[in-house]
Amino acid sequence: MIKYRTEEWSRRPEPKIIKVECERETDMCIWENGRKHLKRSAYYNYFDTWKEAYDHILKLAKDRVVSARLQLDSAKGLLGNIKGLKEGLCGH
Repeated sequence: MIKYRTEEWSRRPEPKIIKVECERETDMCIWENGRKHLKRSAYYNYFDTWKEAYDHILKLAKDRVVSARLQLDSAKGLLGNIKGLKEGLCGH
């Protein structure tokens, strides 16, 4: 049976969807090249269709953008606080 594997891309330069042949499947696992793998893990995810795999990595990328925006907003707030500091005014 054919499955589509995504790999966690912080370890690779770009996200990939890889078409793989699996020998066996359960609700939680697949067997690829005689080795058992979880369908969902921190490193690999297996899907029945290319579209499901694509939607998965698209959501991860969108989540990463949201996280980066929140971090940027926080950093901008910190920068504003630092720029607002005046000599002689201490918080303690």
